[in-house]
Amino acid sequence: MKLYFAAAAAALLASMPVHAAPLTSVGLKPAQECAIAAAKSDTLTSRQLKTALGACNDAMTGDLSHLAMASTLVNRGLVNVAAHRDDAAMSDFNAAVAQSPDLSNAYISRGTALLHAARYDAARADFDQAIALGHAGNLHIAYFNRAEAQEASGNLVAAYHDYRKAQELAPDFKPASMELARFQVNERRVATIR
Repeated sequence: MKLYFAAAAAALLASMPVHAAPLTSVGLKPAQECAIAAAKSDTLTSRQLKTALGACNDAMTGDLSHLAMASTLVNRGLVNVAAHRDDAAMSDFNAAVAQSPDLSNAYISRGTALLHAARYDAARADFDQAIALGHAGNLHIAYFNRAEAQEASGNLVAAYHDYRKAQELAPDFKPASMELARFQVNERRVATIR
């Protein structure tokens, strides 16, 4: 099972180049460094993760808006996940949800951490909330990860429909297509998984 997190990096950061080493970049604010690290956290070395956590911690002491603080909490949570600091990550995701209850990425990221911990009901509740908020640019991830939780719980019909919705929202998101290829549908029902 491949889990997908939702980094809360601002759109401006998406266009910035990311370099594998060193992580610290001259001229970037700590919140920007934290966001860049979160977006690439699964590829960072342990040394880079430590540097990223430092940037995230520095960002938390800065003068951030309400939304920027919640986004930075999500980003630090993602770095903590990559550093295998699961309790710290969950604490960051919880704080982000408390700080900004309408931040879809906070629910997607916390739900993904819960899914990884095999807490399927709680994970589905977070994915449901992210989907209900409906304004995440990566809503397909919420559907995909909810499908993973549904499948792990034995609800294959719901899993199939969520994989389909993820594919519909992001036709180029190959993991959804790969998961759907395992299903065989007969008479409008999910019959088996190959």
